[in-house]
Amino acid sequence: MMIARELEDRGIATPAGIGEALGMPVAEASSLINRHHWREGDLLLLEAAAARLGLEVPELGSWRP
Repeated sequence: MMIARELEDRGIATPAGIGEALGMPVAEASSLINRHHWREGDLLLLEAAAARLGLEVPELGSWRP
């Protein structure tokens, strides 16, 4: 949610804009942001996207796989 909110705050709403902002192919970036069930590897992609946007990701604690 934090990434989606940051994109919205920056006025980035199109799939092409999201892909560019996250440094990913358009389909992959859009799918990642809109996904409701996470897949293996998504956490690393989300952390990389947050870092690219300059967001600080809080420590995830003991639940992290």
